[in-house]
Amino acid sequence: MFARILSFVTLAAVANAYWTFGATPLIVQTRLDSVVNPDAIGTHVHAVVGASGFSNHYDPDELMKSNCTTVSVQPDKSNYWAPQMYHRDNTSGQFTAMPTDFNIYYLPRPGPKNEPIKAFPKGLRMLAGDTTRRTFNASNFAEQAIDYVCLSDNNYPEASPMPTQQCPGGLRAQVFFPSCWDGVNLDSPDHRSHMAYPIQAFNGGDCPDTHPVHLISLFYEMGVSVQQFEYHGPGTWVLANGDTTGFGLHADFVNGWDVDLLQQAIDQCSGQSGNLLDCAPLAAVNDPAAAAACVFEGDLVDEPIGVNEPISALPGCNPVFESGDACASNPTPSLVPAQPPLPEGWTEVGCIAEGTHGRALSALTMSAPNMTKNVCVSFCASHGFSLAGAEYSDECYCDNELQNGATGALLPWSECANRCAGSSFENCGGGSKLTLMSHGNASQVGNTSRRAFRFAREQV
Repeated sequence: MFARILSFVTLAAVANAYWTFGATPLIVQTRLDSVVNPDAIGTHVHAVVGASGFSNHYDPDELMKSNCTTVSVQPDKSNYWAPQMYHRDNTSGQFTAMPTDFNIYYLPRPGPKNEPIKAFPKGLRMLAGDTTRRTFNASNFAEQAIDYVCLSDNNYPEASPMPTQQCPGGLRAQVFFPSCWDGVNLDSPDHRSHMAYPIQAFNGGDCPDTHPVHLISLFYEMGVSVQQFEYHGPGTWVLANGDTTGFGLHADFVNGWDVDLLQQAIDQCSGQSGNLLDCAPLAAVNDPAAAAACVFEGDLVDEPIGVNEPISALPGCNPVFESGDACASNPTPSLVPAQPPLPEGWTEVGCIAEGTHGRALSALTMSAPNMTKNVCVSFCASHGFSLAGAEYSDECYCDNELQNGATGALLPWSECANRCAGSSFENCGGGSKLTLMSHGNASQVGNTSRRAFRFAREQV
């Protein structure tokens, strides 16, 4: 993981201090892009990590209100994304989205002038790379900033085109963002011109006079589990934009940081291992449990994207490079909520513990491989119950009041972290913990006092 980092130029002793959000899971895969295609359906599918409030419209104030983020430092409500990478079957030509996660590096990289390193300003968005590029200019910093590492038993050579061999340890698609800001514009028409690479190198140095504000450097490693799929030569791996060369790799960033916290981390972190726990301002707000429990809150493009089963064409108009294929004339899909609302009259109360000597909801139970909160509520409602609780991903419990010593005191939401069996975008309880839903007057429980209570009996 750190071979590329250690190979960067060392411009000052402090430049070695950095931190990493390692193996960060995705929050969503969908065809949205709030930077390039705001308020619209995007041109190709992206793999997105970070804040649960990701959408096709970037408003920093709204993004920072996200319930959670897949980054362990919860005050970082930024979103980070790149094109999804697909495996193309050699026989059927169908596409399967390959499992993906991100390593995200924050790197203070001053040049010989030792310019002060600043936090990303509120509202900053930026793009690195070019989705239309299919060639390589070795003298261009913006193109040097895009490359790949094929993880194998030997050394891990970095290469600008996509590797043309199987990678037994997986593939890293890497993007280094420009770190020099013009000090005025939070965006630009091409989403690049307000930013620039340093003078000496793409990964460190002094900022040019046109872009005098030196921001912390941002570097993504998108890890792709290519080793889980058969390799049949060039064209096996395809980016969501149809690119098989790899030159069209790009990445986006929208800032959702608590800017003061980010600046404190830049100024105070001195660890040279990349471990964020060595950085006191970040360690104090590190919450891996919340990151693991975090689920997407927003809307998805209503289309198959090759996650659950292979698809015959890449979503959008993205024929495979040099294939001669034409785009299918499909209607523009709509947006649908990742978490459908509960039936009318029902509300989600929160996460509660089971009873001290039995089930909190003991009147009726069932389990189902397609369990969601809606499935559980519908089952309980159909049998006349006003309380429904989902647990252990696929179990549902019903009653009209809490039983067996259950108080209903609300636990931290992240303790109900089991993904629902029927939807990866919902949590259905946890170990001896229920995601509790209620109908009518029962929703008055779970108030901010979090005192013990019992539900009044109610007939639905």
